[in-house]
Amino acid sequence: MSDGIVGKAKFRCSKCGELHEEEVTSFEATGGSSRQMGDENEYTAIISEECHNCGSNYEIEMKVWEYPTGIINYSSEESSGVEELEADYEVYHTPAHDSSRVMGAAAGGAIFGASIGGPFGAIIGGILGGLIGDSVAKGDKNG
Repeated sequence: MSDGIVGKAKFRCSKCGELHEEEVTSFEATGGSSRQMGDENEYTAIISEECHNCGSNYEIEMKVWEYPTGIINYSSEESSGVEELEADYEVYHTPAHDSSRVMGAAAGGAIFGASIGGPFGAIIGGILGGLIGDSVAKGDKNG
């Protein structure tokens, strides 16, 4: 199973013709089954709002099937109060946190600190190494 589905919906209000574009991040896993190439996962999101131009209500139900994991196999949309509906979907994965860099920096700092200042140096070196490793790991996430 991926970490989730995100989508975009572009459509016009059927009452006034106003163009709307919605980023959809509220997909929830609503079903699934095991198949030959792994799990199939079904995700559903519902947009239910008012047109910001005329106040008319609209609703869009978006369904996406992921099979095999990481691949969008099929999608469908049902709507009321909209016309010219276009939808696009993506699978996203949250990057895993690499704690080995932090632990390696802390160990390296402790060894270096011990060689210079004995036990007290090892403690200070380990703390500083851990802080530097964590800072580098956070920097990688931000680009």
